[in-house]
Amino acid sequence: MHDITRISPVTDAEAARLVSPAALADLASEIMATPLPSGSPRRSRSRTSRRRLLLAGAPLAALGVVAALLVALLGRGSDADSPAAIQALSFTKEHGYIRVIVRNPLADESWYDADFARHHLNIRLTLVPVSPSLVGTVVVIDTMPGTSDFSTITAQGRCWTGGGGESCPVGLEFPLDFHGQALITFGRAARPGEQYESVGSVFARGEALQGLRPKVILQRVSTVWALLAQRHVTIATCRDDNNSNIDPSQVPGDWYVTNMLPWAPGQVLVQVNPQPVYQGG
Repeated sequence: MHDITRISPVTDAEAARLVSPAALADLASEIMATPLPSGSPRRSRSRTSRRRLLLAGAPLAALGVVAALLVALLGRGSDADSPAAIQALSFTKEHGYIRVIVRNPLADESWYDADFARHHLNIRLTLVPVSPSLVGTVVVIDTMPGTSDFSTITAQGRCWTGGGGESCPVGLEFPLDFHGQALITFGRAARPGEQYESVGSVFARGEALQGLRPKVILQRVSTVWALLAQRHVTIATCRDDNNSNIDPSQVPGDWYVTNMLPWAPGQVLVQVNPQPVYQGG
């Protein structure tokens, strides 16, 4: 059984734009080049016990099982030793640590595995579809018993978490004598029609309804449905206060929208209630 720790689900606030691989590589360079102020906290310690940390966003679906950690590092692609593969991750050694940033969030996962193996790190890195404000961030860390402590590298303003503010995990920092096994899950851009596995606020920068929270939350269903149509956003499902699914066409127009979450590109999940009671996290 996992010991599960999660930072609070995101709220309406500034968050990252959906970025291209080139832009994310630029961000990585900036993070690596910018020194942290003396005394500034930069490490969120993992524990040396089997556990899962959900770091950014609210999970919409299970993100895999820890049994995957026992799978040996496999070279699934044929180009894992190519120059492009070697540059998919950025490794920098300093002060007894090796810092890792994802430079290419669209690379074959076997490239990451091979690159970690080259640096003698038994780390698996996988990517899952997330809503735009979480692209490029660490969303889950799974570790096995006996694994060394390691840390996340954070950047301000890259996403928003209710418990963590705008300090967003964008990379990893391992001790040079790291031992053990870990599975790290990063967020990537979703493909058309692909359901998100972790989400930010639907009102955050880059999301489907950026900046429109006052026009949506605790507003009448009839008004919100019209706004969604104008924005070409469709409703994947509605849920009532018992978390039961409701056909969007069957929701009374005088009910209220009490919360909304990204579901997939251009789609949202909407919580509704006869009363204007906010149901957010």
